[in-house]
Amino acid sequence: MKKLAVLLLVLLVSAGIFLKVKGKKEKLIPVKVVEVKRGEVKNVIDATGIVKPQVGAEIKVGARISGTVVEENVKVGDFVKKGNLIAVIDNRELKAELERAKANLKEIEKTYPKRIKEQELKVKSAEADWSSALSRLKAEEENLRLKKWEFERQKKLLSIGYTTEEKFKRAKAELKGAESSYTSALEGVKKAEFNLKAQREELERLKAEYSERLKEAKERLKEAEVRYSYSFIYAPISGVISFVSTQRGETVVAGLNAPQFVTILDPKKLENWIYVDETEIGKIKKGMKVEFTVDAYRNKTFKAKVVEIYPKPKILNNVVYYIVVARGFKGAELLRPEMTTHNKIITGVRRNVLVVPNEAVKWKNGKFVVYKVVDSKIVEVPVQVGWSDDEYTEIKSGLKEGDRVALSVIRK
Repeated sequence: MKKLAVLLLVLLVSAGIFLKVKGKKEKLIPVKVVEVKRGEVKNVIDATGIVKPQVGAEIKVGARISGTVVEENVKVGDFVKKGNLIAVIDNRELKAELERAKANLKEIEKTYPKRIKEQELKVKSAEADWSSALSRLKAEEENLRLKKWEFERQKKLLSIGYTTEEKFKRAKAELKGAESSYTSALEGVKKAEFNLKAQREELERLKAEYSERLKEAKERLKEAEVRYSYSFIYAPISGVISFVSTQRGETVVAGLNAPQFVTILDPKKLENWIYVDETEIGKIKKGMKVEFTVDAYRNKTFKAKVVEIYPKPKILNNVVYYIVVARGFKGAELLRPEMTTHNKIITGVRRNVLVVPNEAVKWKNGKFVVYKVVDSKIVEVPVQVGWSDDEYTEIKSGLKEGDRVALSVIRK
């Protein structure tokens, strides 16, 4: 009986202790508390991409003439500025041709002006001869008029017996001499006019010939200069040498395709090809902002905008993707083609909405809740959430601005 009583006593004490412990309420202690505030939340689409060169970012630099490479100044990885000398092709024959063209132009510019000046003097002399011939013709014409008048007067006087036969014959002879002198003067004018015309035509011919030969010589010189310039290979853009295909001493042959010397990549002309799942592509529009990082610079965020959405799909591992092209990011010179990008395409932004840090929102018993701090006590409050991004979650109902919530709690 005593053993049974002791056993019952032990059971009763144990049950009392158990009930006491069970009835004790669990206490929640906040670790970090923040206030509910107004802010903005971004709706983003996460996707992976690749850095690609834009059209025109890679330039293959070649030669337009054949010859031996006598100088090459670059190697892969070198940065060149637009206009920097890359290589030189043997140009001795081209240089000689250029010197001949220069000498020919110099000779024409020296000879023809001198000949033209001499011809201008001949024209002036011919003009003086023509003027003199006109003056003589005028004088002879006046003399002929007087001699004709005298002859007619003597002829009339002789018919009425008021002059002598000798005077009449003298007047007749003088008229004949005047007629001969007038004819000679007239012929002199014609010859002077012919000579003046010939000298003027020669002057015009010389000027035209000078103009034509000068133009031809200048064109030949320009052509020789251009051909000579082809022996010097310059960088057409600023960028990094990404490929070198020739070396000093090699002979290049220009044909239908110009022999390639180097490839220059403009590091600033890069774009981001983002592979977006077919389920998300309908949400993306041109002009949307994109933020992305690369593995080489994990702490640097590049900002760009969507400029193109390619209509043709890309199938990878049986998943359909569409390429979204983003450009306009600064710091492109830090990137390299084929780098992997980790992208966030911002499809929308809600501003001036209630937000809390993401870690403040918990999923419990099929609903979202937060731990609201009220008078130093923790109260579990259900909330309706909206958008969320990397930092904040939108609170549509359940909290108001200024409320304090715990990011996490410790149970005691």
